[in-house]
Amino acid sequence: MQLQKEVKKEKNAKISIQVTVDRKSVGEAHESIIREFEQNAKLSGFRKGKIPRNVIISHFKDSIKNETIDKVLSESLSEILKETEYKPISQPSVTEMGDLVADENFHFTAECDIMPEVKIPTYKGIASEKYIYDVKDAAVKQEIEQLREQVATLVSVDRKAKIGDYIIIDYTEEEGKPGEKKENQTVFLDKKDDQLAKQLIGLVKGDSKDIELEHEYEEEGSKKTYKVKVHVDVGEVKQKELPELNDDFAKDISDVESLAELKKAIRSDLKEQAARLSEERSKDELMKKIIQKTDYDIPETLISHEIERMLADVAYNYRIDLDKLREDEQRYKEYRENLHPRAQESLKYELLLAEIAKKEEIKIGEEEIDNEIKGYAKRQKRDFEDMKKKMKENDTLGSLRYRMRIAKSLNFVYDNAKLDQEKHLNFGEEKENA
Repeated sequence: MQLQKEVKKEKNAKISIQVTVDRKSVGEAHESIIREFEQNAKLSGFRKGKIPRNVIISHFKDSIKNETIDKVLSESLSEILKETEYKPISQPSVTEMGDLVADENFHFTAECDIMPEVKIPTYKGIASEKYIYDVKDAAVKQEIEQLREQVATLVSVDRKAKIGDYIIIDYTEEEGKPGEKKENQTVFLDKKDDQLAKQLIGLVKGDSKDIELEHEYEEEGSKKTYKVKVHVDVGEVKQKELPELNDDFAKDISDVESLAELKKAIRSDLKEQAARLSEERSKDELMKKIIQKTDYDIPETLISHEIERMLADVAYNYRIDLDKLREDEQRYKEYRENLHPRAQESLKYELLLAEIAKKEEIKIGEEEIDNEIKGYAKRQKRDFEDMKKKMKENDTLGSLRYRMRIAKSLNFVYDNAKLDQEKHLNFGEEKENA
């Protein structure tokens, strides 16, 4: 196809493509489409392939024109994108187009997202802080208290209900006529300002009370409320009872023989978590310093794909039905908007590490791939060979290799950094030590 083109790099990792297709090429495309219609068109009163050309051109005039335009756009853009120095990552979209006129050149403009050009700043010998999370006695104590909470029991008490208690009730919603009765419902009185809790505080076993609850709903973009009257019968008042902190407690919840051994095991586990967190935080802060020294645009195509990947992770971790979420357009839009900044930062991080890996010729060998898959298989209690076979069938080995290469690139940057200054934090606490 004979054409003239001008490809310009634009902001936000895009290129604009201005194209003039020679009238001869346009004519050839037009003729090609007419021949296709002559062979395949169906029209009442004519046999397939026997419709006169003048009838074809007259009857299918608009369709022939539209398909000629599609053919010219598709073939010319395909040719241009193969030759360009840039790496397209989205289908080009036509932003401006002239009319298709016989014996005249055809003009149009299109744009396309491209892979950003990442300018690598200095990444070796960067001075950064080494974060160290210290496991204090308070962290061990907090972990033990959580274990006590997990095995706590509820015991009945003969007194008025107060904050922190659990109250067992039967209730009926009354809206003109008695509603469905709910029995043996457990309510935790956790906050004084909770509308239900503050109306149940002070009740004892055997009490009855009519209460009123206010519910909020949205209608036509504005928030509205309605009130519901509820009749409550108190069956029991209970308080949480924690197990005594002794050797028996330690034996009941683990395979150790004493409370001292339990504390030791917990401290060891927390230290492992703290070490992982220390390295993750140190690497993250180091990469922030490197990224600040460079600047490049991330195309929306990549950001959109990253948001979808993040949404899939969120859906999996929190058991959200992603298809139902997408049906709720407003909620889905809010999720995507909230994830947009994180996706953008994640891609900046990843693309820079990919370029560093390329420059340093960092590769992932087959043995490394196998060891990683063996780790997955062991954790999921699956056969290694079967898992690897499935990954080949699903074409996910390339993705695994890429992620491992990014991680290896990060380790390279971290190992070559100057981490002379230590910053100590208490594990389990957000604030730094004074």
